[in-house]
Amino acid sequence: MTSAAANKTVRELIRVTSEYFAGKGIDSAKLNAERLLADVLGVSRIELFMQFDRPVLGSELAAYRVVVKRRAAGEPLQQILGETEFYSRTFKVAPGVFIPRPETEHLVEAAVELLTPGDSGLVAPIAVEIGCGTGIICASLAAELPRLTIHATDVNPAAVELAGRNAHTLGVEARVKLHLGSRFDPLPKQLKGQVDLLVSNPPYIRHDDIAGLPEDVKGHDPHTALDGGPDGLVFYRALAAGMGNWLRPGGHVAVEIGDDQGPDVQAILEASGAQDVRIIQDYTKRDRVVTAQVPQ
Repeated sequence: MTSAAANKTVRELIRVTSEYFAGKGIDSAKLNAERLLADVLGVSRIELFMQFDRPVLGSELAAYRVVVKRRAAGEPLQQILGETEFYSRTFKVAPGVFIPRPETEHLVEAAVELLTPGDSGLVAPIAVEIGCGTGIICASLAAELPRLTIHATDVNPAAVELAGRNAHTLGVEARVKLHLGSRFDPLPKQLKGQVDLLVSNPPYIRHDDIAGLPEDVKGHDPHTALDGGPDGLVFYRALAAGMGNWLRPGGHVAVEIGDDQGPDVQAILEASGAQDVRIIQDYTKRDRVVTAQVPQ
């Protein structure tokens, strides 16, 4: 943002910043400008729209220019704000922990459907999440399903700590059991054969593709949360290999995928004995989620 933006009203600042962000190739440039300005002024976006003629001066303008420069340099909006909206709830985010994306809401929707069939066998369902990150999946599921207990693992200590904070904020920490460690390793052994749902948004970017990702992804998300190995499928194979040990007969698995990985993930799950494999598309008609069931 240039010095020409000094002594501007809210309306003018949004216009100038939107043009600046668009020139930097930032998607949703106007939304980014509005969110940042609302945060600096301590108001909601709705309140911001009601104050279009308010002048932004002094320390407020200085603070706004700082966050605009951070965003223009590729720092994610969520990280600057320290939070993100997901499934109609607010979650804290932090440097060093994978930043949630809106498309993961499709995974939560699919998981909720799998855990709420019209039978009485799931009065107190148990789920396992591999790779909890900020806790958006495990905490959202616990909030949506009041009788659910979910065990979630992550190899990143910062992720486990942040997921605990988010679960506490939502008031579901008693039913979200967090475990530090790799994949299935830290789970309580008594869960074997008892789990109703295995859910995961695993790393699925091909290793050689990471360098070509946008700066706000490759420069700020931990690469351990992105790197799915040479073909992007390493973690799906690990999940498929372990699901039979942990899921009860008839239990389900739900995973997020890259938009070109549906057939490959389907084949991996079927080769491990899964049935009723379904590929679910997002609102842009791209493959986004795969669900499956282990035999009864």
